[in-house]
Amino acid sequence: KLTGAIKFALFVGAASSIASVSAFAQEKDAAKTLDRVEVTGSRIKRVDAETSQPVAVITRAEIEKSGVTNVFDILNNITASDGSGLSTVTTQTNGSDGSQRISLRGLGSQRTLVLVDGKRWLTDVNGNVDLSTIPLAIVERIDILKDGASATYGSDAIAGVVNLITRKNYEGAQLGLQYGQTTKGDGSESGADFTIGAAGERTSGVFSMSFSQQDEIFARDRLNSTVPSWGNGIYGYTDPNGNPSDCTTLLTVPGTPDPNGFGAFCGSASNQYGLFSGAFGASQSLKKTANLTDGIQASDYSTFDNTRRYNFAPINYLKQPAERYNMFASGRAQITDNVSVYGRASYTKRTSSQQLAEVPLTISKAGNNGPQWAFGVAANSIFNPFGSEITSANYRMSALGPRINNEDRNAFALQLGIEGSFDLGDRYFSWELQGQRNDQQSTNSGDNYVNLFNLKNALGQSGFDATANEFYCGATYATRIKGCTPFFITGGPNLGLGANVAGATRAVNSADIAKMLDYVGYSLVGTAGNTDTIFSGNISGDLFELPGGMLGFATGFEVRKQDGYNTPDALVSEGGSSTNFALPTNGGTEVTEYFLELRAPLLKDVFLARELELSAAVRKSDYSAKGLGDANPTDADTSVTEFNTNPGSPTNLFFGLKWKPFNDLLIRASAGDSFRAPSAGDLFGGTGEGFPSTQDRCRAGARYAALSAGGKALCDASSGLVGVGVVQPFGQIRGLFGSSPLLKPESGTNKTLGLVYSPSFADGLELSLDYYEIDLEDAISAFSTQFIVNQCYNNLDLGFCQFISRDKKTIANPTGTGQITVINSIPFNAAAFKVSGIDGSIGYRYDAGVAGNFRFQLDTSWIKESATESLAGQGFTDVVGLYTGNPNPEYRTNLNIDWNKGDWSVSWTTRTMSDVYENCFFYCNDQGEGNGENHTGFYAVHDLNVRWKAPWDATVSVGKRNAFDKEPPVLTNNTFAHSFDASYDIPGGGYWYMQYRQDF
Repeated sequence: KLTGAIKFALFVGAASSIASVSAFAQEKDAAKTLDRVEVTGSRIKRVDAETSQPVAVITRAEIEKSGVTNVFDILNNITASDGSGLSTVTTQTNGSDGSQRISLRGLGSQRTLVLVDGKRWLTDVNGNVDLSTIPLAIVERIDILKDGASATYGSDAIAGVVNLITRKNYEGAQLGLQYGQTTKGDGSESGADFTIGAAGERTSGVFSMSFSQQDEIFARDRLNSTVPSWGNGIYGYTDPNGNPSDCTTLLTVPGTPDPNGFGAFCGSASNQYGLFSGAFGASQSLKKTANLTDGIQASDYSTFDNTRRYNFAPINYLKQPAERYNMFASGRAQITDNVSVYGRASYTKRTSSQQLAEVPLTISKAGNNGPQWAFGVAANSIFNPFGSEITSANYRMSALGPRINNEDRNAFALQLGIEGSFDLGDRYFSWELQGQRNDQQSTNSGDNYVNLFNLKNALGQSGFDATANEFYCGATYATRIKGCTPFFITGGPNLGLGANVAGATRAVNSADIAKMLDYVGYSLVGTAGNTDTIFSGNISGDLFELPGGMLGFATGFEVRKQDGYNTPDALVSEGGSSTNFALPTNGGTEVTEYFLELRAPLLKDVFLARELELSAAVRKSDYSAKGLGDANPTDADTSVTEFNTNPGSPTNLFFGLKWKPFNDLLIRASAGDSFRAPSAGDLFGGTGEGFPSTQDRCRAGARYAALSAGGKALCDASSGLVGVGVVQPFGQIRGLFGSSPLLKPESGTNKTLGLVYSPSFADGLELSLDYYEIDLEDAISAFSTQFIVNQCYNNLDLGFCQFISRDKKTIANPTGTGQITVINSIPFNAAAFKVSGIDGSIGYRYDAGVAGNFRFQLDTSWIKESATESLAGQGFTDVVGLYTGNPNPEYRTNLNIDWNKGDWSVSWTTRTMSDVYENCFFYCNDQGEGNGENHTGFYAVHDLNVRWKAPWDATVSVGKRNAFDKEPPVLTNNTFAHSFDASYDIPGGGYWYMQYRQDF
């Protein structure tokens, strides 16, 4: 709270300073107007806005009629977006932290550069920009540069550049109110914003504040996500009473049998009835009909079956609740005729929540689920009915309640600059110096987690003391562990409430249950943050005359420094928490860059060259980094040491051509280098664990039998089990993921070739066509756990076998299971990407006289290739037309028809995506084609917006996104839990909204 108060005070102080400078400058004389501006993709100020690179523009008018309330939703719907950017609509159980990110061309959000007024916006330690920190109310327009621009802007500008231009020279005040909800009446979104601005002859200033709120939608509120899609879950299954399945009545599932042999089920084996193994047998689970009031005994348990699986999906959020508060102030003052100062300050506070199903206890004395889970239930625990140690236990903590994670993030950005111009002879020059300080801090808290150190105590030897009338942990009451209450893990959903236990003189009561939960349950708290400091300066102007005009140039420098950290909860980093183990992140990067850009107009107003211009740019970058990293991330040792490293010093070039053979036609082409330097998170991110779905190729049965002789030999040697393969009890295998201080920058090339045609015989018509090609090498990528297993046992690559650890059966370890205990997956500069396609656009404006004015706009993107090579020399895998965790449609198209007459206007938008296919893994729903593939079919939704300008200077807007309640396609295998992808509209129909804007 103190930190937030200080940042708010700094924000107000910065805004007040800007206003003071504006008031002072108002006393000065009138300023000379400069008609040259800097356009997206170039540092050279110019009069014309056309460059050799394709830039799409979204105007404020288009934003207001879209019906969306945030920057992310605007950008996520453009055809160049691949839909994989993080958002608060989640198809995964772990979901989002509440941030919003944009990804272009299928290359990830960290390879899309986001600017505000041509300057870098604040990023996290992984190089991602949270778009929710940019209030939509202050955006005048959005420029999308659909080309690489590393020579112009530096690192990260590989897939493209998003440049948000804020409102300037705004005079007056405006109040905006908005509210909307889904057709089902939930998931409401509301917001309010107020903007005020003033502009004089020498000064201008804008202040805006806004608030937005969105309510949650639970997975249980949509048929698609009522049951999890993985593991033979089936979309829309209902029990005999017509209710959505809770996994208690689901015995069989129609469709393709599970190839992994897990059996038909709609949920997790971690259930409220438990799943226990030991010398007494395997997979024992409490009978749902068991009566523990007559004493807890082994006969109350039977072999686990699918009726006892747990449906975790209904508890998860489909759409996360979030609140955002934004304040923004900017000002400019002209000190002299040729010198201006400017400033910008912004503050964002975001709170968001994430809800997950209750903690699954995944105890395994063999350590299959990590060393923190390597304990059992003691044979002499008072709640152990089997008479011998329980060596493996799975139990869902339903009595503790769902895991609720909350994030409170505060982001502050300050920019101050001075710029001016001068004439030298008959040459014009402009210059600028500016500095930025960006800071964001977050606190992450989580309720209803389990302290594993306490749980281990609570599952050890225990008893009951009649005199004290309480259950205790330890060999005797006198030597008991103070504060510890034995945990009744075998007691079912209510932890054995009312059960009579041998050795106790009374039944388990509610007070006992409360003590159990109080001892093993806990709330976690972690913090994260980073600070960016940026200084830059440039000078641009004219050098000498060429046949087509003046040779323009821009040169300058930029120094950027980022320091970041992520401090998990103490129990998480110590391996004592039920959530995934993670180590802290601590480190930073620094870069010094110099650039030069030239624009050479070679010809003008001659035959076949109304305009011919060449442009070129070069940027030299010098990186350094410092932080805590793992010196040998390939081993299981996660200890860290301090590193001072040089990630690289790349030099990047760019060349562009702009040619107008005649007035109606523009031909443009560009070619340049692109790169992305490793972020602080890439270099010094703390090692963490995860449990991805992975098939052990050594698994006994068909998989082991299908291996070559060499593969079987590797399995036998690594497992200690000769000729039989190993048991794989679960489809998820523990992996360790992290960073590497040895990473170098990614490097690549970008090429574009296009044309813009505006025929003079058809007034208002404009067509554009642009081919793009991106080749990226040395891409930072971590191999999947499945890829590592395949490389080792299928392709016999011993270099990958070193990343796999097993519980090997040896003389010293005769009980070894041979199972995989962990797979180390670390990032390498190994992958390569190839992306190419064509962007097309047709725009037409038509004045129909008394019938009003019409505007037609068609934008489409055709993806020719989107291929990845995980390992050099292995060959590229093209994913166009496939679903691989996000859709990769061949075509994505937006059609907008806008009509206005007088005070009324109507906008109709159709958004389409071509069919994508999904290879069957767990469950096939191939619509009767029998080809072993799921597919989405052609997807099209329609948006309607109606606006009225009221006589009292107000605008009323109503509309509906997804007007005909189109359901998203069902995707069952790679979405893990919710059976659809967030690239499509949310299930359950459309979204109604109303907006009111009042101008003063």
